[in-house]
Amino acid sequence: MAAIQEREATSRPYPLRSRKYSELPTFTCMKGKDQFDCMQLIADKKADLIQLDPGMGYTGGQYYNLMPIMAEKYTTGPVSGNDGLTYKAVAVVKRSNSKVQNIDQLAGTKACFPGVGQAAGWVYPMSTLMESGKMPVTECNVPVKSAASFFGSLCAPDGLARYYNPFGNNPATICQNCAGDRHTMCTVNDPYAGYHGAFDCMHKGAGDVAFLRDITVLQATSNSSSGLRPEDYKLLCTDGTTASVTSSDTCNWGIISSNIIVTSEVRVMSFRTDYKQLLELLSYDFGVGGQSTDIFELFSSSKYNDNDLMFSDETKQLVDVGERNNYFTWVGAEHRRRLLVLNMCPEPQARWCVISKHEMQKCEDMIMALAAKNLKPDLNCIMGLSVRDCMEKIRVGDADLITLDAADVYVAGKYYNLIPIAAEDYSGYDTATYFAVAISRRTESYMTLFNLKNRRSCHSGVMTAAGWIIPVDKLIETGQIQIRGCNSYYHLGQFFSKSCVPGVLDSDYNTKGTNPINLCESCASGGQDRCLRNDEELYFGNSGAFRCLVEYGGDVAFAKHTTVRENTGSRNQAQWARNRRSDDYELLCTDGTRKDIDEWANCNLGEIPSNAIVTADFKTAEQRAIYWTLINYAQQFFASDSNPDFPMFASMLNHKDLMFQDSTVRLVAIKEKKQNYRDYLGASFIRAMERNDEIDCITSSANQVALVSVKQTTLVVCLVYLLASCLR
Repeated sequence: MAAIQEREATSRPYPLRSRKYSELPTFTCMKGKDQFDCMQLIADKKADLIQLDPGMGYTGGQYYNLMPIMAEKYTTGPVSGNDGLTYKAVAVVKRSNSKVQNIDQLAGTKACFPGVGQAAGWVYPMSTLMESGKMPVTECNVPVKSAASFFGSLCAPDGLARYYNPFGNNPATICQNCAGDRHTMCTVNDPYAGYHGAFDCMHKGAGDVAFLRDITVLQATSNSSSGLRPEDYKLLCTDGTTASVTSSDTCNWGIISSNIIVTSEVRVMSFRTDYKQLLELLSYDFGVGGQSTDIFELFSSSKYNDNDLMFSDETKQLVDVGERNNYFTWVGAEHRRRLLVLNMCPEPQARWCVISKHEMQKCEDMIMALAAKNLKPDLNCIMGLSVRDCMEKIRVGDADLITLDAADVYVAGKYYNLIPIAAEDYSGYDTATYFAVAISRRTESYMTLFNLKNRRSCHSGVMTAAGWIIPVDKLIETGQIQIRGCNSYYHLGQFFSKSCVPGVLDSDYNTKGTNPINLCESCASGGQDRCLRNDEELYFGNSGAFRCLVEYGGDVAFAKHTTVRENTGSRNQAQWARNRRSDDYELLCTDGTRKDIDEWANCNLGEIPSNAIVTADFKTAEQRAIYWTLINYAQQFFASDSNPDFPMFASMLNHKDLMFQDSTVRLVAIKEKKQNYRDYLGASFIRAMERNDEIDCITSSANQVALVSVKQTTLVVCLVYLLASCLR
C-alpha cells in the first residue's frame, strides 16, 4: 500500500488506457489462516483476491465458486513455442543419493512435497505414479493414504488439514519429515512447505526426492554464495532415465498452466474489471522492467528472506486470462484427467438397489451429486421389484447395497446371507437405535394400549420393526391376541376392524393368498399402488403411518418415536402435514397410561436397532471398506438437509424416507467383527424376530424356500450328472 501511495505521488506516466490508483479499489491486505480460509473469506465477500497454483485454483473454483481473472506470465517478449503461461512438474534427487537412481526406486523412500493439492507438487506426480501402477491405491478418494503407504515417510504439508483428512485418520508419517514447530508443523507455514521448502527438505537430507516446478532448482542454485550447484542434482524421468536439471523440456511429469489470481464468481463484472485494471497497473509499475521497481518489486521475495510471497518469484508480468476465465478451462483437459486418476478405485461401481420410481429419482440425483465431487466408485442405481427382490439381487451379485429396516436386516442376514456395514444414527451421539411407539389423537383420551380391539390401525409396513414386529409381539405378550394355526395375519385382521399394513397382500408375505383384505382397507393409494410395501402407497413408512392417523384412516399408528416431531410444527411442508401440532397427539404406554409424545423414553413398545446398509457376505473386507468410504464421503458433503445441491437425508413431499430415513443425522460404520445380523441386531431383537418366526409359519416357510432354492438346484444338477454316469 505504501508503494502505491509513493507511486501515486510521482509524476511518472501511466500506461495507455489505464486509470490512476485513486480511481481503482483501495489495495489492502487481510491475513487468512491458510489458503482454504482465504478462499472462504473471498466466497463470503470478506476478501477479494488471492494467487493460487492451478491445482488449488481448481479446488477454489469447484468448492468456493472462485474464478481466475489474471495469470502469471513467466517470459518477457516472444519466445518460440512458449507463451510463458505454463511450467513443468519435475522430480529432483541429489546425484549423490545412491538409494534413488530412477523412478522405479521411489517405493519406500522419503519424499518432500510442497503441499497436498498443488499441481506440480502433488496432482501430477501422484497421478503419474498411480496411473503407471507403481503406487497401489490404499483407499479410494484418499490419495494421501496411498502416498503414505508407498513412501517410507513424507513431508506433505496440509496432509492433515480437514479438507484432505475429513475423517481424521490420515497416518502421521505424512508429516514425519516436516520441520515446523507445534504451530506450523505440516502446514503451509512449515519451513519445508512450498516448492522452495520442498527443495530444502530434499537438499538438507530430510527427504530423498522432491517434487517441484522446473524453475525451482535453478532458482535455489542461482546464488553462488549458497554453495549449491545445479550439477549436484538430477531429474527423474517418467521413462526410467535421469537427466540434468536443465533438461525439463524432455524430462518432466507434465506441463501445467501458470498460477492464477482468482476472485469470487458472484462479484459483478464492474468489480472484476476494476480488479484486473489494478493488477495490470501494479504489474506495469512494480513488475519486471517497471518504472517504479526502485520503490517496490512485486515479483521478488528476497527482501523478506523468503520465496514466492503473494506471487511466484519467476513471474515477469500479470496478464488477463481472457476467455479461459473459469477454473475448469484454465487447468485444461489433462489436469482434469489427472484429478480423476487421483480418485482411482479398485471397485468400479457401487450399485444401490431401490424399490420405487421416487427412490430411483433420488438415487439418480445422488449419482450426479457424487460425480460432481469426483467420488469413487461410481454410484449406480438398480430397480428392484421389492425389498426381498433387492435382497436376492445383492445375494447373487446383481446389486451391492440397500438400506434396510431392522426386521429386514434379520431376514436379509438369515435367509439371503447379507451383512450390515453401516447404520443410521438419529441422534448424533452414536446411539444407533430408536423406539417403537403407539400414537393416538389426544382427543381420544379413553384409548389405551389395552382397548384397541375392533379399532383401526396404521402400520409403517408389514414385517417392519416398529410397524409390525414389535407391536404384534406386544399384543401377543399382553394376551390381547392369541395366535393359532401359524397365521398372525388372520388374527390381526380379526383384532382390528380395518388397517393399513403396506405389503400385507404382497406375494412375499401372502404366500397362500389368505391374508385378510381388511388389513389394506385403510390404505390411501389407488389402483395397483394400493397397499404396496414402498412409497407408492401414501401410508407406507413411519411418516405414512402417521399420515394415516392424521387423515383418520386409523385410530392408532405404530411407528418410530421421532415420527410425530418430524411431521408437525412445519417440519414437513406437505399439504397433509401443514399446521399440524405435536400436542394434538399422545403415546400409548405399556402400563395402560398415555404420555406426551416427547416422553418416548418412558413410554414405548421397545428399543430397535437402527436401519442398516447391507451388502453381500461374499464381499471382501476391502470392498466393504470401499463402499463405506464412498458413503462416508457422501455424507461429509451432503448430510445437511439445507444443502441446495443434494440433501442426502431428505426426501420429496409426500414421499418420505427415500433410500435413508429422513431423521438420519449421520451414518456410522459397523465394526468388522459385528458385521453380521445377529451381532448387529442384538439378543433382544433377535428373540422378537424368532418369536415372530414361530407364530408366522407361512412367511417363515417361504423364507426357507428362498434359502434352500440354490442348494436344491445344485442337488438336481448333481443327480442328473450321476444318472448320466450310470447310463454310461
